[in-house]
Amino acid sequence: MKVPQLHVGAGSRLGPLSTFPVWTSGSGSLGISTGTHADVAVTELAGGAQVARLTVTNNGPHPALLLEGELLEGGQQHRTCARDVVLGPGETRDIDTFCVEAGRWEAGQTTHRRQARRAPFNVWSELANGIGGERGGNRQGRIWERVSRFDSARGASATSSLLQHMDWFKDDKEKRNRFGAADAPKPLEGQRGVVIGLGRQPLLLEVFGTSTLFLRHYRQLIEAALLDLELLSPQVLASGPMPGQRARDFAAHVQAMDFGTFDGGAAAVEVRDHGALRSRNMSRAAGAVTAAGIAVALPQRRPQLAHLTGWNTQHPLMEMA
Repeated sequence: MKVPQLHVGAGSRLGPLSTFPVWTSGSGSLGISTGTHADVAVTELAGGAQVARLTVTNNGPHPALLLEGELLEGGQQHRTCARDVVLGPGETRDIDTFCVEAGRWEAGQTTHRRQARRAPFNVWSELANGIGGERGGNRQGRIWERVSRFDSARGASATSSLLQHMDWFKDDKEKRNRFGAADAPKPLEGQRGVVIGLGRQPLLLEVFGTSTLFLRHYRQLIEAALLDLELLSPQVLASGPMPGQRARDFAAHVQAMDFGTFDGGAAAVEVRDHGALRSRNMSRAAGAVTAAGIAVALPQRRPQLAHLTGWNTQHPLMEMA
């Protein structure tokens, strides 16, 4: 499987954050619900809560898509999805998660809420680090360390809670925020993705299989990105916009990736059946670029990507100290 043809538009700038709209050559609806439109219940495991696992149930009539880096709030502690997940109607599954609240383990709290919020890039990028296996173990510890950077930069949360930092940023009662979501560019007609640069370097490309899927997550993506700006040095904050050619070059690197066959050979054991729709997680590393996402196959149609994120592993944020 390959990434469909990507078309990168003219960029917009919000301080050191550059955004470039992306369109793809794909067509057609996938019949998938996502974001707050997906009726997905989240609970701790029935057999006993675990930091690295939660149970999710799709109570809606359509397949549902949860994203890598999507936040699952409440329960015994806040978590984030470890990778993309597709659930068929009525399907229940235990999924991999990471904790983003190191200082709370509240026994008896079993249910979570979903607002489809996204982890800031500083935290989410750790999920992308090591797709090729070079990062080693203790990823959970590194995620806690990345959350703690907001404690240092914005004031300590009593439980080192990423969600609390996001709530504080949204409320902005002390008028400390440098930028607001209202200043961000609005999505364009037919847009399916975005290239994001921090400073003058590309950080990531995110693209969805349909424009509707993209729209369900764009606002939350920008809101999370604005919190990342609070961690940047004065030099980066004062940097100019990322040149458009860098956005196009980065998109070309992602587009060149080959994720192999959907259901042939060893890949066949990774395919999940959700009734009329099947899905498979995909990942690839090539040079400085890593990419991960999920592809789906519908009857009488070629498999296609429902969601994909490509990261520039050489961006300073990936190793921000």
